[in-house]
Amino acid sequence: MTYRHILAAISLDEQGADVLRRARAMAQQDAAKLSVLHVVEYIPLETGEALMAAPADLSQQLVEQAREQLTSLCAQQDVPESSVHIGNGAVSREVSRCVEELGADLIVVGHQPRRGFLASLFNHTEQDVVQRAPCDVLVVALP
Repeated sequence: MTYRHILAAISLDEQGADVLRRARAMAQQDAAKLSVLHVVEYIPLETGEALMAAPADLSQQLVEQAREQLTSLCAQQDVPESSVHIGNGAVSREVSRCVEELGADLIVVGHQPRRGFLASLFNHTEQDVVQRAPCDVLVVALP
């Protein structure tokens, strides 16, 4: 089976660059379209007694910074700016939304195993993406 449209959901670090390289190679191999998504997650701010959502201008600032970083990362791998997508909110929800909107038939995500105490501190974003995915998912093992 070949894929027609691959969505790489990546972080903005070297591990995300590794996932992007893998997704790009698959897209070239299958002559598929490649889209790249980074999601700026919801950021609560602690204000003493209550947690509040980040102010709209801070959220917008984070989205713009992420767009610049993602565009730069994609340019390093010859992925056009028209393939760059930024989401804002819960990662699994935004990935599913983007898949539906773009008509992607494969999601590529990275996974870095965590053990012990760290495993209980971090959420399992990759697992959520797999469970909610409306299409196939390739999970790239990261060191």
